[in-house]
Amino acid sequence: MSIIDNVINTVTKEVNKVQSRAQDGIQAFNLANQIKELERKKHAKLAEVGRLVFDKHQSNKDVSDDLLKERCSEISAVDHEISVLQSELDQIKVNHDPDATPAQKAEAKAGYSASPGFPCESCGATANRARAFCQACG
Repeated sequence: MSIIDNVINTVTKEVNKVQSRAQDGIQAFNLANQIKELERKKHAKLAEVGRLVFDKHQSNKDVSDDLLKERCSEISAVDHEISVLQSELDQIKVNHDPDATPAQKAEAKAGYSASPGFPCESCGATANRARAFCQACG
């Protein structure tokens, strides 16, 4: 019976791995779609800001700076959403990347994510704004 138990345990483990990868694949697909949708939203808002600036300067329409600042804040918020979703997507990809280093996999498992546009002052690697130390150079 121990041989049968070993086979059942091995098959169960492999089925669980396949299920986990399938779930991660579905989650990655959904995240990528959410990012694409947010990118479309961002481009539409950028086009709107461009139209407002054009109307203000070329057509001499009254466009308040407060309105432009509000639209820019909306674009920044969308950018932030994109970076958060991209970090989640990158974590999923690292977990299934055969070329990822053990340190990268450990960072992804621990929930570490770099802050886009925030380089380390010492080494220049992309760092996390909320962390006191850079993951690359310490």
